[in-house]
Amino acid sequence: MPLLKRAKVFAGISVDSIGLRYVEISGTSGSLSCRCVLIPVSPPPVCRDLLIDETGLLPAFAALKKKVGGFSASVSLGLPSRDCFMRAIELPPMELEEARSVIGFEFEKHFPFPASEATYDLTPIELPGSEGRFVFLVAASRRKSIETLIDVASKVGLDPSVLEPANLAAFRAVCGPRGGKGRFMALILGEEASQLVIAYKNNGIFFRTLLLGLRSLSPGALVLALTEEIMSVMDYARGIFRGLGVEVLTVSGGGIGMAAALEEEVALPVVSIDVWESWKLEAPEGSDRDGWEAAIGLAVRDLL
Repeated sequence: MPLLKRAKVFAGISVDSIGLRYVEISGTSGSLSCRCVLIPVSPPPVCRDLLIDETGLLPAFAALKKKVGGFSASVSLGLPSRDCFMRAIELPPMELEEARSVIGFEFEKHFPFPASEATYDLTPIELPGSEGRFVFLVAASRRKSIETLIDVASKVGLDPSVLEPANLAAFRAVCGPRGGKGRFMALILGEEASQLVIAYKNNGIFFRTLLLGLRSLSPGALVLALTEEIMSVMDYARGIFRGLGVEVLTVSGGGIGMAAALEEEVALPVVSIDVWESWKLEAPEGSDRDGWEAAIGLAVRDLL
């Protein structure tokens, strides 16, 4: 779908092991500009994509607010990926609100905590041969995780327009403004953890956080460990999602030569993705280009 023609300003904030990453995007279709701000937090608020220590978040949000001159843009806030569970669930034909109620009744069949402790949402997704089938991607988090981030943000006057799983936002960034095509797998490399997504067109239908990152192992050992995970997830997808054979692997997030090394190991074509180039955005000066996928995906969610 085309980007909005009217000039607007949108922003995304992701929380990771470094701290807060802020991406603000403005402009019109074909002429987008961005501003990126990194606010380090110590001790790290996130370990392996799980929120573990929120004590430094309040001063970090306050510092970010001062740095950007207030939160006047529409801001999407990312929830660390392991604080959210996502499941593709098939239901009988029904309206969205009815499906929401049914998921509430069946919640503990799909998630490892009770609905009384959860916040969840869902959206219909498309699968190969899904005509006549009603399949929903359901995202669920423990209410405590949600309340922690919302409470910290509210104390500095930030009222997020949406709270979204960081891996879902990162997948959006990787797909680019024209969206994904066909049946593919996206590998988003991180320093401590990485994301693996099975996708069909624009639909991420299976999300897995890998406790493997660029700092976890030597490059050779990391390639072998990632290959094992990729092959395992491909086998799972073939068994669970009828007609979903992965056609290509996309790799983003860093690691010199990682895509080429993986192509030698997996039985798939491998394509490197640079999210800055995909969205025609200028990467921050004097900063690492890697690790910004989630913040970019949060910032662009209302442009699509």
